[in-house]
Amino acid sequence: MSQLLLGGALVLLMIDSAIELALLSSMVGYLHRSGANQYPFVLDDGTIAFINAKPKGLLLNEGHTSNGASGTALILVCFGGFLVLCTTGRPSQLFLVYTIFTLLSWLLTLVALAYTFAVTNQTKGQSIDEAVAVLSQGENYPLDNWSPENWTKALLALPLTSSTDANYLSHWLHVIEGWKWNLIPMFLLGLLVASLTVKEYLRDRRFTKA
Repeated sequence: MSQLLLGGALVLLMIDSAIELALLSSMVGYLHRSGANQYPFVLDDGTIAFINAKPKGLLLNEGHTSNGASGTALILVCFGGFLVLCTTGRPSQLFLVYTIFTLLSWLLTLVALAYTFAVTNQTKGQSIDEAVAVLSQGENYPLDNWSPENWTKALLALPLTSSTDANYLSHWLHVIEGWKWNLIPMFLLGLLVASLTVKEYLRDRRFTKA
C-alpha cells in the first residue's frame, strides 16, 4: 500500500515539475525573443517615447534555481524513483541513496521557493521613472534591480500606445506568475514524496532486521 502511495505521489510530482519546467522554458524563450523589442508609451505632453523590453538590472538567478529544482525533481526523484521501485528486491543501500536524494531535492525546492518570493517582494512596488526612460531610449532602463514579474508589471503600468503590446505583456506576466506560484505545490509534493520514501525505507529496514 505504501508503495502505491509513493508511486501516486511520484506521478503527481512528475506532472507538476514538468509543468514548472515548461513555464520556465517559455519565460526564458520570451526574454530572449523580446530582447530587441521596444514599447512605445505616451508622455504627459503627448509625445511618444520608447522603452526597451528588458532593464539593465534584470534578476534571473531565482529562475535558474527554480529550473534546477524542477529538473532535479523530474529526473532524479521521479524517473529515478520509478527505476528504484521497479528494481527487484530493492537493495537497501540503493533505496537509502534514493531517500537522501528525495530529501535534498525537497530542500532545493524550498530554497527556490523562498528565493523566488524574496526577490519578488524585494522588488515589489517599483515603478519606471518616465524621465529616465526618455533619456535612456535605445538602452536598457538603468535604475533599480527587477524581477521579471515586477518589471513586466511596471511596463504595463506605463501608458502604452498599443493594446497588442499590453496583451502580449499580460500574457507573459501570467506565465511568469504561473511558475512562481507553481513552486508551492511542487514543494508540497516534494515533501510528500520525501516523507513516503523515508517511511518506506524505515519499513524495509525493520523488515530486513526481522
